Amino acid sequence: MRKRIGVVLLAVALALTTGCSATDGGGDDSPAGAPVDVGAPLPGNVRDRGKLAVGVKCDYPPFGYIDEAAKNAGFEIDIARKLAGYAFGDADNVELTCVTGANRVSFLTTNRIDLIIATMNYTRERAETIDFTTPYFSSGVKLLVPKDSPIGSFADLGGKSVISTNGATASLWLTQCMKDVKQVLFGQTSEALTALKQDRGDALAQDDTLLLDLAAKNTDLKVVGDSKAGSPWGMGVRKGDSAMLEWVNAALKKLQTEEFFWTEFQKTVTDPNLQQQFAKFVPRPGNDLVYPTGSTLVC
Repeated sequence: MRKRIGVVLLAVALALTTGCSATDGGGDDSPAGAPVDVGAPLPGNVRDRGKLAVGVKCDYPPFGYIDEAAKNAGFEIDIARKLAGYAFGDADNVELTCVTGANRVSFLTTNRIDLIIATMNYTRERAETIDFTTPYFSSGVKLLVPKDSPIGSFADLGGKSVISTNGATASLWLTQCMKDVKQVLFGQTSEALTALKQDRGDALAQDDTLLLDLAAKNTDLKVVGDSKAGSPWGMGVRKGDSAMLEWVNAALKKLQTEEFFWTEFQKTVTDPNLQQQFAKFVPRPGNDLVYPTGSTLVC
């Protein structure tokens, strides 16, 4: 089983610079077998290609990142490989392409990938362009600041510079709800974290799950603020691709029934305190996640 340890920033930067479009071949010890009937047929175009093409994050521990062995690793990578195992009987039959918040939807709509599994919060605006699967995780936006920072909540951000990433829910919420904040935007999380450490902004706004992991690995930083723009994460398929949507949803239901999400999350996030903070934020038997009916960008 591959090591589940912190992201190596140099490897992340290299992977993102080169695009990191490759078939992942490491980390799953299970032998190849027969495809699994999830209750819906695998779309013909995916079956004929023989691989599941998935857009994933490569700089977003613990969900999708490049580990010290230069392999894709993380909670969402485990899900992608499991889906490939369902589809083809072999978890290696997956092509993982690094995407960012700014380009993941365009990669999907231009047929470079079949599926987005990349820390994507559901919003009504995004749902106008792509179709969302049923949720597989949930999170909200918080702040990462230096340990000695006086900032303790979003109310303290007035007139300050806040770092975020292009296309992220955090940036969308700040744009709508805190117009007096100056945003400093980057393409990758590694760049945003470096900027915070170099005092190029007063705080970093991003999903709480990511920030908790970064704070655990950077003892000079802390997470503050109440959660904002809370919403479940969904996978994205092309608009109107009912066959793909039906197959993925059936596979996700099977994963939920088998307690896959919680089991894998505990393997990925090994700190018991962090685990308990998110125990209710994954689909489990008797615990369904649902999308909000109104806007998620509520001020």
